[in-house]
Amino acid sequence: TSFFFFKQKTAYEISACLVGSEMCIRDRRRVHGDKQLLKPKKEKVMSGLQKYNHLFSKLKLGDFELKNRIVMSPLTRCRADKRTCVPNELHVEYYSQRASAGLIITECSQVTPISQAFPGAAGIHSEEQAQGWKAVTDAVHNNGGKIFLQIWHGGRACHPYNLNGIVPLGPSPLAIRAKAHTAEGSKWHETPREMTEEDIQNVIREFRVGAENALKAGFDGLELHAANGYLIDSFIRDWTNRRQDKWGGSVENRGRLCLEVIDQLIAVFGPGRIGIRFSPVGRTNDMYDNDPISTYTCLLYTSDAADDLLCVDLGGRRIIKKKN
Repeated sequence: TSFFFFKQKTAYEISACLVGSEMCIRDRRRVHGDKQLLKPKKEKVMSGLQKYNHLFSKLKLGDFELKNRIVMSPLTRCRADKRTCVPNELHVEYYSQRASAGLIITECSQVTPISQAFPGAAGIHSEEQAQGWKAVTDAVHNNGGKIFLQIWHGGRACHPYNLNGIVPLGPSPLAIRAKAHTAEGSKWHETPREMTEEDIQNVIREFRVGAENALKAGFDGLELHAANGYLIDSFIRDWTNRRQDKWGGSVENRGRLCLEVIDQLIAVFGPGRIGIRFSPVGRTNDMYDNDPISTYTCLLYTSDAADDLLCVDLGGRRIIKKKN
């Protein structure tokens, strides 16, 4: 399990500190060639925990005061009903058990039935799903925790088998050169349908409805999933976005969908309650960008919408607070 935090250390260093097991400490010290510490005594492990005791101090973040600096990362579970995509008692138990973290970010939750990339992913596009998530947020809040929903559209990473035969959507007709998970095992990804202007506007509205459902469900905020080759990420990066209209070509155009979705999420929750996840150099789902530094610098630092973000997660390594 990886953990995010808000200062100068990497997620790997935190997890080694938090777990505090001899195996974690041993593995970390072997890198430094210190053979005498391969079997550390208990007090050596505890000194490692004490070194990072600031992790357990409070943190003001946007509209929140977190009780500690430990954030549970989103982890795909696929435990929802495969037909209705409604969260259930397993979700309630799983997240309430982890409410001692400063903040929980849930597994990704799709905004429409045709944006589900995993069988059993819990959605946020129906009233029934919102009620299922409400039981989760109530349990987390009753245990003193805070919880964000990771809101998501699978895009070209979806497979027709999981969508009742519907062809998945993408910025350009470019298939993932890998296999997808289905209820009948792995199947090669199929070529997505290039989205029309109407499709894009529909997706923006679907994110708005998903945000409204998340608010009804009692979530404290949202993290937009714009990483790992899913729909928003596939618009941002030039390998998957081959369009020549206002949604493609330049960095500004490729980032347009992401920023317009952010506007909708902020309109529902407010600027102090929205985060985003990127994977600038991640290769998951056959992704690539020719100039990630220029792409993400432009996206994050030259747009009004991005200025209102609470935090940015760059591929699970860090969370960066925006100036505002």
